[in-house]
Amino acid sequence: METIRETLPPDGSESLCPDPQSAAAMAPGWTYFHKPITAIVMGALMSATGSLLFLIQPSGVTDASRSVASACLSIGLMFVVVGLVWIPILKEKHRRQRFSQGA
Repeated sequence: METIRETLPPDGSESLCPDPQSAAAMAPGWTYFHKPITAIVMGALMSATGSLLFLIQPSGVTDASRSVASACLSIGLMFVVVGLVWIPILKEKHRRQRFSQGA
């Protein structure tokens, strides 16, 4: 226990948790886009499911109604659009943060 107290500064100015601003400055650029990319991928999968349900419904392979297929397709496309709009917003936010830190 004494070794931990000896390594910490006496005034307590340094915390054990890293600063989120400094951690964000060291992170690669693609780490900011994991949420929109996830939304795009999930939306694409859901849209593909809706399209597949539309295609196999006339053959009688599935009992899913047209409303289920249209809901999957529309919700999936909504997620794709949200993800595609989210990326430029995050780029602009990241650019402004870098500009404000440099100025």
